[in-house]
Amino acid sequence: MFLLSCQEERGNFTLVNQENVYIFGVWKAPTTKSANEALSAISANVQDKVTAQIKENGKEEVVYKMLPTLTTAAPETLLPQDGEITDWVRAQKPTTYTPETLYKDRILLSEDDRDIYYNYGFKRKTEVEYQSSKFESIPYILLEIFDMGTPENAFGIFSVYSYPQPKFEWVGCKAIISGKYLWFWKGKYFIQIEGYAIATGIRKAMVALAEATAKRILDPPQKIPFLEILPNQYIRGSEKYFKTNWALRQVNKSLPNPFPQLTDDTVGISAQYNIRSNNPTHPYNIFVIRFPDVSTAQSAYSMYRDTLKGENLHFVTDTENGAIQINEQYSEP
Repeated sequence: MFLLSCQEERGNFTLVNQENVYIFGVWKAPTTKSANEALSAISANVQDKVTAQIKENGKEEVVYKMLPTLTTAAPETLLPQDGEITDWVRAQKPTTYTPETLYKDRILLSEDDRDIYYNYGFKRKTEVEYQSSKFESIPYILLEIFDMGTPENAFGIFSVYSYPQPKFEWVGCKAIISGKYLWFWKGKYFIQIEGYAIATGIRKAMVALAEATAKRILDPPQKIPFLEILPNQYIRGSEKYFKTNWALRQVNKSLPNPFPQLTDDTVGISAQYNIRSNNPTHPYNIFVIRFPDVSTAQSAYSMYRDTLKGENLHFVTDTENGAIQINEQYSEP
């Protein structure tokens, strides 16, 4: 890869390229060295995947491997029974939602609270509150189970709530506990548990309910295969999976404008990285977007390049491979 300037120059670099069915690159890298190293690593992973595909199928066509789904039960059948968690019992009958009824029975602070699930393929949801006589039989825990259709979608919605260096519990594919919430995914299900008050007994019951729910889902803890294209050593918890432009903007709200436009059957991943240095700077993002075929990826990349040229951004194009490099710190207003 080329360098816009010396390796030690600090900036706000975006570097983007397209190979095969992928558009990939770096957002907000502090140096050209870190940006180019990242692109080289992704390019090598892409080439390895294509080479392995040729050996397996005899043709240069990327076949997307999806995780299998072992448990297909309705979410309401996965709820822990009364008394299964010490003396915690359901406060009422469970409520079930479909795409037509999701959260229609409550006032939401933002339509995003509903739309985010639609953008990740939501199919069905059940919820119920739990109460305990130790807490005056007042409902203090809400358990929600979302059927997201596929394990990839379940991880995707989980990644919306994930953040760098979270506190994990070994539940499902690792649960995150943050404030009054616990989140995890397993198989095609995303589970959210909310404690209405912060107390040790309530927190323990939330974890116990999560464990009991996870046992009902037979799928083993898994990792999304697509994430293997990202370079190693990303910041734990920063991995994101997105399927639409709307979701991309939700999981990466500090993205530079513009960004590659996703199409139908397009998925993307991103993660945060720290530059290797004695004086770490702000994390930067590496992303990979996978299109259904090479021609669609080429078209999206061409549109992205044309848009960048119209944004008054200072950019350099690598004449050898067509990669674009931008230092947004010096972009025109």
